[in-house]
Amino acid sequence: MKCKTTLLALSSFAFFSLVIISCKKSNSSSSSGQVTATIGGTAWSSNVPTVGVYISNASTFEIGGEYIKSGDSTALAISFLAPFILNAPISSDTAGVDVGYVNATTQAEYDGGSVAGHSLLTINSWDSVNHKISGTFSGVLYNITGGSDSVVVTNGTFTSVYTKQ
Repeated sequence: MKCKTTLLALSSFAFFSLVIISCKKSNSSSSSGQVTATIGGTAWSSNVPTVGVYISNASTFEIGGEYIKSGDSTALAISFLAPFILNAPISSDTAGVDVGYVNATTQAEYDGGSVAGHSLLTINSWDSVNHKISGTFSGVLYNITGGSDSVVVTNGTFTSVYTKQ
């Protein structure tokens, strides 16, 4: 399990880097999905198409949402291991679950599971034939880039289509 948790952490950071670097400005989401949450008491919603990937050799799902705005871009990612039970909460304390948040303006990265913090995730639906997944999440995410602050994430939801790799 420790090896899978380390792999999950490394893949999450790689995913965050890819999401932030590859962002393109857009003001609308597409049918690929949506990520929403309350972060530090403020409503947050992705405004570009959601990115979803299932990495089959690691049994890992990675779902990412971005909010792109000049001078204030952020990304939120949810990573978790399969298999899982639908409609049953999964804790980062006992399973490979991670919620992360990146603020491109301050270059701060926050982790809620694999490296620091705590996250809860519930998968509400999964269509493995059409590659669609949705769920809810929350967590306390700690700054892992040198700061000592944290952010509380509540009311998180995601819906995403995903590619299988």
